[in-house]
This record gives sequence, C-alpha cells and structure tokens, in this order.
Amino acid sequence: MKENRTIFHIDLDAFFASCEERENPQFLGMPIVVGADPKGGNGRGVVSTANYSARKFGIHSALPISRAWHLCPTAIFLPVNSTLYSRVSSSVMKILKSTAQKYNGKFAQVGIDEAYIVLEARSRTISNPSAAAVAKEIKQKIFKQEKVTASVGVGPNMLIAKIASDFQKPNGITVVNLKDVQKFLDPMSIRKLPGIGPKTEYDLKKFMVQTVEDLRKIPQSTLYDEFGQPGISLYESARGIDHRVVDEERETKSISEEHTFEHDTDSAQEILPIFFSLVKNVLNTTERGGYKNFKTVTIKIRYSNFKTHTKSKSGAYSTKDSDKIEKLALQLLWPFLNKKIRLIGFRVSGF
Repeated sequence: MKENRTIFHIDLDAFFASCEERENPQFLGMPIVVGADPKGGNGRGVVSTANYSARKFGIHSALPISRAWHLCPTAIFLPVNSTLYSRVSSSVMKILKSTAQKYNGKFAQVGIDEAYIVLEARSRTISNPSAAAVAKEIKQKIFKQEKVTASVGVGPNMLIAKIASDFQKPNGITVVNLKDVQKFLDPMSIRKLPGIGPKTEYDLKKFMVQTVEDLRKIPQSTLYDEFGQPGISLYESARGIDHRVVDEERETKSISEEHTFEHDTDSAQEILPIFFSLVKNVLNTTERGGYKNFKTVTIKIRYSNFKTHTKSKSGAYSTKDSDKIEKLALQLLWPFLNKKIRLIGFRVSGF
C-alpha cells in the first residue's frame, strides 16, 4: 500500500429515497421505499432503495416488492424517478470533481451514487488539510447544494475507503490510517469484505471463519486450493491489500435500467414500447452524466421461469446515435421474443 496517497470513497446515503424525501418533505421521518408498485402485497419487481426508517423493518435493495409491503404496509411506496436522480447525481459529481481539482487530485465516478477521490500527499498544495477536514468539506458542499447526505470513507486504498464509507452510515465520516488498517478490519464480519456473498460465507464455515481475523489465519495455499484465484483475493482483502488504481477515464462501470412486467408477456406490442423507453432513459442518463461515448450495449431478458439471459455487442457508440443504438438493441432483443417474459433491461458500459 502506498503511504503517500489518501483515497476517499463518497457514498450518497439511500440515494433514491433521499431525493424523494427532499422533494416531499411531508414524508420526512417516514419509511420510504422506492421501486415497483407493491399492489397491496401482490406486486412484482423489487425494491430499488429503502431509506433508513424502512430498513428498520428489514427492507433493503433487491428485496421483492411484495415482501417489502408485507414487512411494512404503512411505508410510502414510490416509483423510480430516473430523471430526478440523474439530475441530483450529476450535480453532486460536479462538486466532487471540483473538490478533487482544488487539491490537484483525481476523481472517478463509479455509480449514480458513489465516487472516489484520490489525493497524493505531494499534490496537496492548498494548506495540506487533514483527510477528515476534506471529508467534512465534501459532505457540507453536497448537503448545501443538493440537500442530501453522504457518508465518506477514507483509507490508503480503494478497498479500505469503500468499507470505511459504510462503517458509520448514514451521514458519517470514517478515516482509517495505514497503521490502523488491520485493527479496523479484524473484528468485522467477513461479509463486510466486498465480493464475499452468502455462498462464499457458507463455504468458509468449514474453516470456522466468521470474522476477518479468522480469515486472516487461513494460509494462502489453503484458500487457493479451495477457491482458486479468488482465494488469493480473499487472502489479500483480509490484510487490507488492494492494488487497484483509481482510473479517471474508465472507473464508471455501467448505466442501466430494467422493467418488470405486471404479467408475464410474449406480446411484442406490449414489450417494445417499454423497451425503447428504457433505451431512451439510459441514453439520456448517460449523456447527463457526461458519458457521451461508450463501447458496449447489453440487453437483459428474464423469462417467466426466472431464467435470465444477456446479449451484448461492442463497438464505438455515442449517445448522439440514438436511432442506431435502438436498432442494435432491437436486433439483440428480437431472438428472445419467443417465450413469456417477466423482465427486460438495457445497459451501456465501457465509457
């Protein structure tokens, strides 16, 4: 780990729900769930975001919307407002980019609601402020301009910064110095390490692993024998090792949108208008975010039996070529219009 760099991970708190709360102050303090229509507990689709009041009831992103309704039927259920979220995100990212430039640092957006800033020690030409002071400055600027909160994690690499941003949510600041990395990580559940999901957690139970400290005691050779190359990543993550470099040009991964139909359908007359609306929304969001050029177009199909398929095409694309992209997207989609469809999606990536 490089001792001369400080990495900030800025994560907007319950972003979609926070935007809705800002626009609808009458909902302040109430559980808010953004996602599909719950239809009294019979709706299809999933939760996009839940605010922290809703999370107290066990509601979280990707939870079936019907389950969310049964957990808290008195919550405020709102549809996804992509235009609003894109506008607020674009404003926040301009703040972050400006802050990075102020301190001669690097900025990389990695999603609609998160970004990294990297400051090299030698580049801090403006009074060499502390990491905590810069984090506080970032949060204050965001709230003053957009009235949404952010949590900021600061560390010597991307891994530690990202874990730290989640440590004191919402509206928190967590700074982890290089010398304190292991002390910070060891007591944590292994699920706090990015990339460890339920399956890996289950597989690690045979080694009696529950915390990062437990994982750190497993030899690298054992992890490699059990998991292959990902086992090396587990070994390094448990030690706070992360060799990734924040890339200003390529760090944003993708922009996408999905739609779940109320009833499974194989009707092109029903599917295509919604699909082209998704394409238009994604291209508009991409352009507003300043990403006018991209390399890959992907469509996603989920059938009524929940089998999911994706199909991609790579090339040189621009948001200005909307007609061309719509035709390409339709070509990718068409072979899949032979069975009843539950969900469709459209994604662009490779900015």
